[in-house]
Amino acid sequence: HVDLKKHQWKVKEEFILNLTFTFILDLIGAITFAFSGAYVAINFDMDWLGIVIMACTTACGGGLTRDIILGNIPANMFKDPTDVTVAMVVAFITIALYKPLMKSKFKEHIMFVINTLDAVGLAIFVVVGCNVAITCGHKENMFIICFCGVLTAVGGGMWRDVMVNRVPMIFSKEIYATAALPGAIIYYLSIDMLGEAVATAITLVLVFGIRMWAIINKKNLPY
Repeated sequence: HVDLKKHQWKVKEEFILNLTFTFILDLIGAITFAFSGAYVAINFDMDWLGIVIMACTTACGGGLTRDIILGNIPANMFKDPTDVTVAMVVAFITIALYKPLMKSKFKEHIMFVINTLDAVGLAIFVVVGCNVAITCGHKENMFIICFCGVLTAVGGGMWRDVMVNRVPMIFSKEIYATAALPGAIIYYLSIDMLGEAVATAITLVLVFGIRMWAIINKKNLPY
């Protein structure tokens, strides 16, 4: 009886830790993507409402599209508006910091910082998207899991680009979705063998590494 209680507590503890870890990852991803969306909006001379909407769209658009496809209704962003709230806060912080940053000596490095943060968000949302698909009962379906991982990672940026009337990054020569896809595949193949923590670490490093390698070395897909 005591051993059973210990086992139940251990399972409960692992479940809480996994939820906390996923929540933290999702929060970091939302922050980085919201900043990217707000920055683009400011550069397209949008007002504060447009900037907030762009930040929220970039942070939550991929997850919203994924949830609709999975039939996870209402979508997670409506069940728990944490990401939306965080995106709004990040939008106002970006508005406040934009002019000082543009006047500072860091101006020439700002695009590299934004691309780096975007790569962090890309890697994180691959993991988050795969996890949501697994949680929704599709653990045995590799295609759905990988599709949802990539969609969660690139969907917000795609909606962002559409809203400013430019070709989405995933349809141009940029190594973007092609950085997310290997990560989703590796996550699916390794999660059962190595466990969630190790699979997550490998996926984050792989996706971030591919994206940053492409940015630093100015590598694009052939056309």
